[in-house]
Amino acid sequence: MTTVQDILTCLEHFAPYDLAEGWDNCGLMAGDRGQPVTRVLCALDVTEAVIQEAAATGAQLVVAHHPLIFTSVHNVTDDTATGRTLLQAIRQGISIICMHTNADCAQGGVNDALAGALGLQDVENLGAGENGQLGRVGLLPAVMEIPAFAQYVKDSLHAGGVRYVCGKSAVRRVAVGGGACGKMMDFAIAKGADAFVIGDCSYDLMQRAESLGLTLLDAGHFPTENPVVEVFANVIQTRFHEVECFRSLRHKDCIHFV
Repeated sequence: MTTVQDILTCLEHFAPYDLAEGWDNCGLMAGDRGQPVTRVLCALDVTEAVIQEAAATGAQLVVAHHPLIFTSVHNVTDDTATGRTLLQAIRQGISIICMHTNADCAQGGVNDALAGALGLQDVENLGAGENGQLGRVGLLPAVMEIPAFAQYVKDSLHAGGVRYVCGKSAVRRVAVGGGACGKMMDFAIAKGADAFVIGDCSYDLMQRAESLGLTLLDAGHFPTENPVVEVFANVIQTRFHEVECFRSLRHKDCIHFV
């Protein structure tokens, strides 16, 4: 019999907590460690819709990337989305595990999955973050002109759209950081990247990248991190053959483009 704790232990080995940033919240967010698990639903976020999907598929556990409980929670009521999601999970007997920046840094985690989705080769650590394990950099199979590269990223990540500024050269060496990783720009430049693909980008970061001759491409938070959902499912399924893992079909990017 596989339990919530068994799967948590497996994920802790895959993405140890000492890889997480100091401000983060990772691990078991809600549930019973001894609860038997036969079905797991994996998603990027834990939302009300995801809990409903888990209940509909008979999953006893949801494994996600973004923490459901992140800032201080002073009450759990139906007045907030977090409260409603927690109440629904508890009522349905569904446990919740979230692996956040520890999964960003882990070998095979978010940033390796992003590099893989872009087909990067000779991938190495970018060296960012509190523990120097955040971000990746690698090579495209061939040199690409910047507009073609932007289209390639959009298609590879199934993004609704991308925003970018043009650097000084065509693109071969690419740094990646899933989610809001603009603070890692100097690491990308130090590693000789022609382009830096991230998930959230402000106007001032775009201006700075342009002034430094770096192609900076914002492909969206969801598209740059969602590849890790497949990773979570594979990690669990490989270790626990008797457990069925499902990838959320209902959870989509909340951002739309026209």
